[in-house]
Amino acid sequence: MLRGMGFDNNTYIFLASGKIYNSEKTMAPLLEMFPNLQTKEMLASEEELVPYKRFSSRMAAIDYTVCLHSEVFVTTQGGNFPHFLMGHRRYLYSGHSKTIRPDKRRLALLFDNPNIGWRTFKRQMLNMRSHSDTKGFELKRPNDSIYTFPCPDCMCRTNKSEAARSSSAT
Repeated sequence: MLRGMGFDNNTYIFLASGKIYNSEKTMAPLLEMFPNLQTKEMLASEEELVPYKRFSSRMAAIDYTVCLHSEVFVTTQGGNFPHFLMGHRRYLYSGHSKTIRPDKRRLALLFDNPNIGWRTFKRQMLNMRSHSDTKGFELKRPNDSIYTFPCPDCMCRTNKSEAARSSSAT
């Protein structure tokens, strides 16, 4: 998926995850394609991780912090972690954080198609990337989470602009 979206083997990737079982075997193809792939266990020394190792939430907080400040965030899962992270990045960077959210239904169909060629797959991936790679404010739909879409109708910003208007009126 990443290769199809145009990321090459010089791309630095931080993999935010818990323990990956049988990681030597399962991660080998990804590490071969992306030799600059890193995890928190690769970046931090054993001594630095000792205070966090016994607490999964603290280990997840390390992943969260790295992803929060990354140049691009790519998510392929649902759940609270990516939703909070996308919203936090939108708020922190005033809507100008690059986040790629591939369409999971389309991905499943593409991965399930044994007859798809590389050129077709790559075109689909680039299209998916350009669709989700938009920066700026996205409008929150009525059923969207406030955590994922805190802007532009964030209560904090609305209150600040209302306070500024009322103070300039006096």
